[in-house]
Amino acid sequence: MAETNTDAPKNPLREIVQPFIDLVRAPRALWGVNLAYFIEGMVYFGMLGYLAMYFSDEVFKGVEHADDLSHKMVMVLTAGITIAMLFFGFVPDKWGVRPALILSFILLLVGRVVISAAPVVSHEPGLWSTWHLLIMLGIVIVVVGYGMYQPAAYAAVRQFTTPKTAGMAFAMLYALMNFGGWLPSYAFLLRDKEYLGIGISGTFWVYTGFTLLALFFTVVLLSRRTVADAVLEARQGREVIQQQAEGTSTPTSVGDAAQQISGRTSFIPVHMWGVFIALLAAVYFIPDYRGIPWRFLIGGPMLLGALALIVLPEEWMRPIRKWISGHPLSDGKFFFFIFCLIPVQTLFTYNWFILPQYVSRTYTDSWIGKYFEIASNANPILIFIFVPLIAAITQKRKVYNMMISGTLVMAAPAFLLAIEPSWMTLFGYILIMTVGEAMWQPRFLQYAAEIAPEGRTGQYMGVAQLPWFLTKVLVPMIYSGKLLEKYCPKEGLKDTETMWLIFGCIAIISPILLFLAKPWAGKDFKTKAA
Repeated sequence: MAETNTDAPKNPLREIVQPFIDLVRAPRALWGVNLAYFIEGMVYFGMLGYLAMYFSDEVFKGVEHADDLSHKMVMVLTAGITIAMLFFGFVPDKWGVRPALILSFILLLVGRVVISAAPVVSHEPGLWSTWHLLIMLGIVIVVVGYGMYQPAAYAAVRQFTTPKTAGMAFAMLYALMNFGGWLPSYAFLLRDKEYLGIGISGTFWVYTGFTLLALFFTVVLLSRRTVADAVLEARQGREVIQQQAEGTSTPTSVGDAAQQISGRTSFIPVHMWGVFIALLAAVYFIPDYRGIPWRFLIGGPMLLGALALIVLPEEWMRPIRKWISGHPLSDGKFFFFIFCLIPVQTLFTYNWFILPQYVSRTYTDSWIGKYFEIASNANPILIFIFVPLIAAITQKRKVYNMMISGTLVMAAPAFLLAIEPSWMTLFGYILIMTVGEAMWQPRFLQYAAEIAPEGRTGQYMGVAQLPWFLTKVLVPMIYSGKLLEKYCPKEGLKDTETMWLIFGCIAIISPILLFLAKPWAGKDFKTKAA
């Protein structure tokens, strides 16, 4: 991306417009990533928006507690993607972003072909039917592909940009994905019998075709020469910035701070021991299977490993201790920062676990319920509009302050739906929640990518997704399907106000924690918007 003149007089209008000018001048490689990310946003959110309904109404037709079971099946996809990033986030760092992006799209294509073809092979509904198992096989393949894809996309943006252009580049990547995610609002033209009438299964085939198109664009636009030129241009830009910053004694970027963190001694922080104890406690609840005591087979080695770290000589365990102390989560403030976002992130999960079925079941007497895709997919188009504007206006604001205000704005409108289910409260919820999301979510992703030392972006992106993984597991496992069945059943009396009151009380915990912890967690927080 082109560099701005840092010596130019400050002009409020130029401060807003200049990031967009930089984006237009972006290298071809960056636009190659953006175009594929835009298509993938449409495909991912399009299929995801139908998946819980597809399981409930078709695959699990006649099965008891179909809503609860469908949410758990979708959880395999949403949570699986996040945990896959922990295992496959290293791929772009090790193999390069171009091979990682191409391989990930091949896997996404294969997985979606399996999902789309499942009812062709067998159309017999039921839990663990052939239809069900084939869909789950396709989901697992998609999970592996996506585990490489998102870390590779963000690693590519970091490689193709400089610190001055990264903020808008990360914001636009997030915005374009959401713009793609808005297009399924019109998928009813494919699904509904009044129009093309191919149903959900047929619509899945259309999305599979778009995955093939994204693979084609990635191969063509991200040639080896194009990638090499973009990396060289960005490196030269970073060298210029570094030369301008010579003589300063403080870290000039988040990466510098991360290098300091990674160079610490092999001391294991107390909170890391707390994480281990929590994991060990969770192992206790693993049930026996066919007489095999898995809790002891897993917990025993974990306990022995912890004792070894404490008892054995320091020189013997130094590599392991150093690895733990150099882990991103070993920084107490970073640890708190990402985990206290879990409550507000539950609102994201409702967009595909709750909102499509809530809208279709609650607004049955209006076009909103009939064409539920429009309301349940309104968030992405608003994100596309708000993210670049808010990123440009707030690019000099510190991340921590944006976290407090953004999470508060995002959590508050859930209480609107606790008043009554009307088109005004639904519109207000979607609009205000989206503004809050646009305020903090892209900045968090930028922070996670930029705090990484050179060559470890994929790993850090994967680790930063851990709380998101927990959210996507806990919400469907504990309460989303159960609350939907209780307060918003397909048939019978509904009490959706109570359901959204519960959701609002959960989400508001995040800004409260961030505000209370600001004297500690916000102090010396190095990351700014740009």
